[in-house]
Amino acid sequence: MSTATTETRSTRRGKTSRTRDRGPVRTRIGWLKESWARFITNSALGTAIGRLASKTIALTQLKRLAVGEIPWTPLRKSLSDSTVVLISTGGVHLGSDRPFNPNSDSTFRVIPKDARPADLAITHQAYDRTDALRDINLVFPLERLRELEEEQVIGRLAEDHYGFGLMGMLLSSELCFMTCFRWPRARPVQV
Repeated sequence: MSTATTETRSTRRGKTSRTRDRGPVRTRIGWLKESWARFITNSALGTAIGRLASKTIALTQLKRLAVGEIPWTPLRKSLSDSTVVLISTGGVHLGSDRPFNPNSDSTFRVIPKDARPADLAITHQAYDRTDALRDINLVFPLERLRELEEEQVIGRLAEDHYGFGLMGMLLSSELCFMTCFRWPRARPVQV
């Protein structure tokens, strides 16, 4: 068996396991949740159920929280003069960090600019992570941003980037908003 496709399985909940030598790590969330995420992501019926759940749950919360017009601030300088920070809610974190709680987690993890795919892990139950484990740039395109920095398309990358958990049925939208507004104060973006 090739080491590029070797996967170490773990029976302990929340334990991370290496899926490939050079790629991110999969954090086990249980076979039932893994199967449910694959069903929702990879089937027409699952997609329909996911859309219905989204409209029923998320849209009502968003309507309740979104009062008035959403402010828009246009970029005042060119992208080639800007510092770019990557913020993701895909459950990406360093493999050495504590995994997100898949049942309810509004915390974030700091990911340095020089992190490689092998340094990263994904802890999330709301989507099928199979493709993201093959290419982490699908959910956390840090390598693509480094390329854009080298090509001088963007001015530069910030030193720190952020991965959020933001998952779980127990997680209220108010808690999500409180976390999102709190994180820049807790750890200012290093530019």
